[in-house]
Amino acid sequence: MRLIHEGFLRPLGALMAGAVLVLAFAPWQWAWLAPLALWSLLFLLRDQDPRRAFGIGYAFGLGQFGFGVSWVFVSIHEHGNAGLPLALLLTGLLIGFLALFPALVTAVTAWLDGRAPGRALWVFPAAWVAGEWIRTWIFTGFPWLAVGYTQTDGPLAGFAPLLGVLGLGALLVGTAASLEFLRTAQGRWRLGVLLALVFLWVAGFALRFHAWTQPAGPAVAVALVQGNIPQEDKWDQNRADQILQRYQALTEPLLGTPIIVWPEAALPQVYHELAGTYLTRLQIAAAAAGSEIVLGLLRFDPERRVYLNSVLALGLDRQFYDKRHLVPFGEYFPVPDFVRHQMQVLDMPYSDLGAGEAQPELLRLQGLPVATFICYEAVFGREVIRDLPAAQLLVNVSNDAWFGRSFAPYQHFQIAQMRAVETGRDLLRATNTGITALVDATGRVQGQLPPFEVGVLRGEVVPRTGATPYVRWGDWPVLAWLVASLSLAAWLRKRAAS
Repeated sequence: MRLIHEGFLRPLGALMAGAVLVLAFAPWQWAWLAPLALWSLLFLLRDQDPRRAFGIGYAFGLGQFGFGVSWVFVSIHEHGNAGLPLALLLTGLLIGFLALFPALVTAVTAWLDGRAPGRALWVFPAAWVAGEWIRTWIFTGFPWLAVGYTQTDGPLAGFAPLLGVLGLGALLVGTAASLEFLRTAQGRWRLGVLLALVFLWVAGFALRFHAWTQPAGPAVAVALVQGNIPQEDKWDQNRADQILQRYQALTEPLLGTPIIVWPEAALPQVYHELAGTYLTRLQIAAAAAGSEIVLGLLRFDPERRVYLNSVLALGLDRQFYDKRHLVPFGEYFPVPDFVRHQMQVLDMPYSDLGAGEAQPELLRLQGLPVATFICYEAVFGREVIRDLPAAQLLVNVSNDAWFGRSFAPYQHFQIAQMRAVETGRDLLRATNTGITALVDATGRVQGQLPPFEVGVLRGEVVPRTGATPYVRWGDWPVLAWLVASLSLAAWLRKRAAS
């Protein structure tokens, strides 16, 4: 019976705990489940050697990512033109690969804590954050479902302007480790850990009321346009005129609004095909009304001979921002040709897009410097802060139609919200099918359109100056802490073994 318990029940419990963790993210946002799910994982790791801990962590990862990124199948199969077997294979490979990170975290925790009382209090959080940090850059990065995002509207959100999403993750995992310590430890340390835990969560709530940035001027009226073009229609040239007319009809009543934003790749044709006709008429109308229209489209760079996923700002002049962080398998294909021809996640007529300049000039809308990021770029906080503190507003355009009617658009929006909290800037987010929203500098949603509906969202945003600690320091304080923590744990283990 013990063999069955060790070999089956613990991994099964870990699998369930990993799936429960996903409920702490959008659209459910039961943030309180995050520390409890992580506590369950740590409970299951008790008295396990690194080999068994690896298996338990892998089961947790299969639950977390098997449920949490199941929408990848929708993207690949329904909108990526991949057959069912290939879509299942690619989705399974991604989930299996991502599950390795919790597995390595739990194995490292079991190896370093040496079953010493209290050491998991800092070893487990440091190992977990190291795993999430690696996911931000390995193979260009896939930091989806980083646990800190569960706190976008949660009690610990006040720490986001100080520590970023990685730091929030450390606090959450530290909470889980503290709960396990309180369950098992004896003596005077229990009261100290309990008081520290209470202080942490009270401080996180209180910090939500601290203003890290200051208004740079009066509120500015804005309008966000949600065209709701089905993904299968976006690049159908038989529907191109209909799409152009829809955006024009939605925009004409808005002229006079200082800033009008359309989604990513809103136009069904490339820039040079519309530059002298449709876009010229649009620019003349906008300039005459004192408006600036921000829209997404593809454009061709003749010097580099590549297509770029771009944002165009139309006012008295034309300004461009070109997407810097591309989506693997969606906008470029690091795969053999025989796979390349079978799938294309974003279903665009042009593949292998080029990346924009690493440090472009900021767009200026009504004279305000703006940090612009397109779709997938929202998931990289360290890249968004490259444009701050100079930028006074955040503009995010996206086309989440390729997620289908899954819960991925809600997760993506939650991630974009976190960028507003980290930077202390108002966010304008325009998407094709949702979620289109206005978010203030504390992360609170000021207005939102229902998904999968044609609509316009009007509101006001406040340009802001100043820099949060996270904007100034990025992830470096958290990374320094985790290196010091893991190094100390390794030294203590070596000393105990000698």
